[in-house]
Amino acid sequence: MAIHLDMPLAGDKDTFAFKLTFVEDPDHGQGADPDDALSWGAFQLWVKGRNLCAHEEQGERVESANWYLLPLLEWLVRNWAPLLHEERLPCHNAGDAGWDSLQETWLPPRYIGDESKVISWNEKWYDWRTRHAIHAASEGGIFPDVVIRRVRDTVELSWGYVHGIGIPGHVKFDATQPGYVRLKPKEVAEPLYEVLLGAAEHLENRDPSSTRIKRLICATRELKLSNAQRQDSMMMWLASLGENEETVCRGWNNLKRWIGDFSQEEQDRLLETTWNSPLVIEGSCQAALMFGSVSPDINKQDVRRLATAILRLDAQQDESDPVVSMCRNEPIGDSNAAPWKQGYDLAEEVFEEHIVNGAYSIDFVDIEKVLDEWNIEVTQMPLSDDSIRGVAIAGPQHRPGVAWNSNNVMNNTPQGRRFTLAHELCHLLFDRDVGQRLAVASGPWAPRDIEKRANAFAAMLLMPWGLVDSAVAQLDEQLATETAVENISRKMQTGFLSTLHHLKNLGYITDFQRERIEEERQSRLNAMEE
Repeated sequence: MAIHLDMPLAGDKDTFAFKLTFVEDPDHGQGADPDDALSWGAFQLWVKGRNLCAHEEQGERVESANWYLLPLLEWLVRNWAPLLHEERLPCHNAGDAGWDSLQETWLPPRYIGDESKVISWNEKWYDWRTRHAIHAASEGGIFPDVVIRRVRDTVELSWGYVHGIGIPGHVKFDATQPGYVRLKPKEVAEPLYEVLLGAAEHLENRDPSSTRIKRLICATRELKLSNAQRQDSMMMWLASLGENEETVCRGWNNLKRWIGDFSQEEQDRLLETTWNSPLVIEGSCQAALMFGSVSPDINKQDVRRLATAILRLDAQQDESDPVVSMCRNEPIGDSNAAPWKQGYDLAEEVFEEHIVNGAYSIDFVDIEKVLDEWNIEVTQMPLSDDSIRGVAIAGPQHRPGVAWNSNNVMNNTPQGRRFTLAHELCHLLFDRDVGQRLAVASGPWAPRDIEKRANAFAAMLLMPWGLVDSAVAQLDEQLATETAVENISRKMQTGFLSTLHHLKNLGYITDFQRERIEEERQSRLNAMEE
């Protein structure tokens, strides 16, 4: 087939790159829309040195996905704002990455209820997938199953393979094992736009009279325009208070209305963000980040309380020297360590370098004293959304703060509140770039991997090796018993279950022993209730 345009690779294969090649339609336009027929070609998508389009087809090695490319170009332009800014997953946050979560939630749970709830679940799932999965733009072509979405200050690309999504059995993509990476927004947005614009101009040159191609090139050029309407649209998707474009728009308008009683200066501070490129929001907007990690059904009262907390801390002094010295961004997506292992390692580092000679007694780490010495404000915040355990807020010229939700059942005990404070400390230290804004509500809608890491961090910070060794050495009974675990948890002022799982993770007890102790304890508690 004759090549009529081999576009140069846009981007860097070692981070993110996109490439298109246009060739003559092998079917000479038969059975295809004339505009589609002009766009027959191939594309490659490179992530961290890996070509996600590479596959075998009937035993033959193919490096590109080959099909009509106009629907793909239109899909990218149409979904640009949600593709690069919407984080919240559909129906339920069920995986560390977008692709994983889609696989876990593609069928509604059996307990969901009547048919209307099943229909609603399916609609949310398909709407989200249509906005984020490249395969949604294939229209019969053999495309890789790649999902693009926002995760905090990064753009995530995740992938995998499931038979039955339109890929025939004789085709096998290299990227069959699920994986994901998270990149700076400009690293994804700029190569995509470069290819989009070049492809649209090429198609316009081939058929200047095509109305459909004219619409594509106009819409593509508008992506580069910097205006208030486009900025508001991107911010809307960053907050994503809804399940589809209509409800997300309504949620964003409600949010702006609910903070309308604040002064204009305060509203500007809440919605301030970094605009280095008209294509994508690169930095953080505290309000959008915060409300992107809460339930899409958040109410006015919770919005105002969270916004007030952000503004109050913003009006106070800078971060303390210990926080500034420790604060750094620790990526998860392309790390070789599992999130829980990374959390353990970070906690050991913090304890050994900043706490071991400070705020801890012979038996336990005084996390409240740690936060006080580091000038991190701790407050109680009664949120109507009882699924939120705690909130972490920080930023430049901004005192960091942690708020624990008094309506969350995990905070009903001193041990539970201590765990919440240690969990939020992990967010404050390691889930942002130095000087960048942070606002996250720890709950079911926050990114699962950063929540796993923060949970592991909290466990290790409150129960470091030395204190665990000491507590175990003082036992009068065998370790693998409920009584022994209870004694250890009492010494270190930690919850029974978190102590039990931590002992297993550190190798003091086996997984079988953990299960047995947990089952015995639950049976005893059930008997007491009868």
